[in-house]
Parts: sequence; structure tokens; C-alpha cells
Amino acid sequence: MKKLFLYLAILSMGIFYRQALSAQENAYQGTYAECQAQAKKDNKLILIDLYFVGCLPCAQMDKEVFPNTNVINELNKNYILYKTDVMKEMDGKKLARKYGAPGFPTFVIVNPDGQTILTESGFFSVDRLIALLQEAKQRDKAQQYLAFNKTLDNPYPAAYSERFIKTGEKHDFAELESYLDQQENLFKETAILANSVTGFNKYNNWAYNNLPQLIHMYGGNLLRNKITNIAKAKSKEFGNKQQLDSLHNMFKYIRPTFTDRLWDVFLPTFITNYYTGSKDARSYLALIDHYNVYPNWDERSNALGPVIIDQSNNPTILQTIRVQYLGQQQPLDIVDNYRLALLHYYLKDYDKAAEAIAIVLSTSNSPYFSANQNEFLILQKAIKKKDNTVFKAKDIKKIIPIKLS
Repeated sequence: MKKLFLYLAILSMGIFYRQALSAQENAYQGTYAECQAQAKKDNKLILIDLYFVGCLPCAQMDKEVFPNTNVINELNKNYILYKTDVMKEMDGKKLARKYGAPGFPTFVIVNPDGQTILTESGFFSVDRLIALLQEAKQRDKAQQYLAFNKTLDNPYPAAYSERFIKTGEKHDFAELESYLDQQENLFKETAILANSVTGFNKYNNWAYNNLPQLIHMYGGNLLRNKITNIAKAKSKEFGNKQQLDSLHNMFKYIRPTFTDRLWDVFLPTFITNYYTGSKDARSYLALIDHYNVYPNWDERSNALGPVIIDQSNNPTILQTIRVQYLGQQQPLDIVDNYRLALLHYYLKDYDKAAEAIAIVLSTSNSPYFSANQNEFLILQKAIKKKDNTVFKAKDIKKIIPIKLS
């Protein structure tokens, strides 16, 4: 029996190892120039996978996505997969530089003639990757191409190039401002790439004001990091000025920059920044409901935690939030009960607050208990004193596992 278990363990390890290797085995072995020549010969599109060893999403895709039968079939039928390490291989470095890879993995799809169809970054599940591959085929058929030229060796400014191809030379990003100042055409490829990695106000404003045309020319992926940072700042500014309509209009304007998945990731941050500026909890609660940014209760509870503390003197908002906790169908965990105890405490419902904190203190097996036990005991004492002004609460966050998909 022990030999059987050992055999099965070795077998499963072998299967796992082969799956991890399958993506690399199915990829084209050779230079990028040779891959382009093969794509022309086979009349296939090229899926360029820019990765590096140690990139978690890259490794996860090699383990779960590229070995998938449906992905393999789609690639074999219409594509040549070209995987290149952006840290170790010159082709990878040059391709990352050419497309301003904002994160990894970055995927670039080009046709046999070298025309760029689309670029995207981040983890793609099986369904999302297949949809991306099929979308690229449709764009190629309709001859919808991005404005990138076909060469890897453009005259890049040194401060930009050094970001991807290390030569040991020191170049301050401040150099790129004077470079951009000298450009007659800010829409050209090298100028857009230089702009994409900088944060100069003048050129942030230019990129934001010309966003629709830039997305049409280069796609949303290249400028997504820049637009995200701009939107974070604007969201807080709109909050400071109580400009809710401006926030909604900005969301409509920048939405094409993001994939559906990444919009779900970044939208809560924009809404939170608006609340940080405005401290208008009524608008905040309306926003998270309007955009349904927290369909998961644990995420929603984490979002409500700081609001409970901020609005400790606002009984109307506290009562609205308390209804949500009391209306939960699933059992409340220790963090939920701590927040519920705070709600009762701030609303001077001390008997219910005592019941809630007693539940918290009885949950000693929770991983949150030992780290926050003193906090819970101090709140219990404040509840017994029936004084809702003496306790200075801290926001305890639930630890929610990240799912790359």
C-alpha cells in the first residue's frame, strides 16, 4: 500500500511538472524575427507573452491557463505563441519597451505582417484569454489595427529605454519632460510611450483630454496606469468640492480604458477616494449601491468599517448601516460583530452593544482575536460606562484571499 501511495505521488508530481512545462513547450522556440517569419509562412497571428521568472500571475497562467485544452486548440488553430522573458532575453526587453508593458504578464497580438492588433496586461482566466484571442481575430479580419509601427528599435529617449533595457546609465525621469516639450507631435509612438511612464501635470492633462483618440490609436492598456492615477486624484478632488455629477461623468469618460475585470478592481478605489474627499456618507452608500462595487459581503463590510468610525456622530447613517449588518443572512464573524458592537455603542444602545462585544470575546479561536483582544476589552469597558465618546476605535480589516481570476 505504501508503495502504491508513493507511486501515485510521483505520478501526480510528474503530471504537475508536465503541465507547468507545457506552455513553454507549445511556445515557438527561436528569435522574435524567426517567429515573425514563421507566422508569415503559416499565415497565423502571434500571441506574444511578456513574462519574467518570479511573476506570480505569469506562473499561474502557465499552470492553469495555457495547458487548458480549449486554449491549446485555439492557439494551435490560429496562433503562434511566442513567450519571452523581459528580464533575461533581449527580444523580451525590446518588446516590453516597444509596448510600454505596464504590468506582467503583458500580452501583445500582432498579425503576420507585424501590425499590432491589441495589447493587454494581467492574469487572464481560460474564458477571458480565449475571448481575447477571438476578439483579435475579428479585429484582424476587419483590419482594425493599433498605431504602433513594426520596428523594435525606435529612437526612444534614454530615460524611457533604461526602464526596460538596463545599461547601467543613470537617467532621471525628469529628462522626459524636456523630451516631451520638444515634440511637435505628442501622438507619435515614442512620445506616447514616454508620457505613459511619467506624471508631469501638463502631460497628464494632455493625455486625459485626448484619451478617446489615444485609446483608438494605442489601446487602453498603455495608458491605464496613468489614467488610474489621474482618476484617483480627480475622485478625491470631486469629493472635496462635492461634485458628484463630475464623478459620474469621469467614470463614463475613462471606462473604455479598462477591461471589465480591471474596472471592477479599480472602481471601488475611485469611489472610496471620493468619500475621503467629501466625507459624505450618504453619497458614498448610494455610490456603492449604484455601481454594485461590493457584491460580496466581506468586501462590503470592510468598506463600511471606516465609515462607521468616521460617522460616529451621525445617527442616521449609523442606523442605515446597522440595518445591513442585522439583515445579513449569513452568520456574522468576529470582525462583523465588532463593527456591530461599535454601531450599537455609537447609537447608545448599550445593552445590544454589550451582547455583541460578548460574542466577540467568546470567539477566542478566531485569528483576529489575539491581535485585537486588548481593543475588544477596552470597547467592552466603554460600553459598561455607557459613554460613547471615550473609545477611539480602529478599523480592523477582514483578510480576504486574492483570486487572480
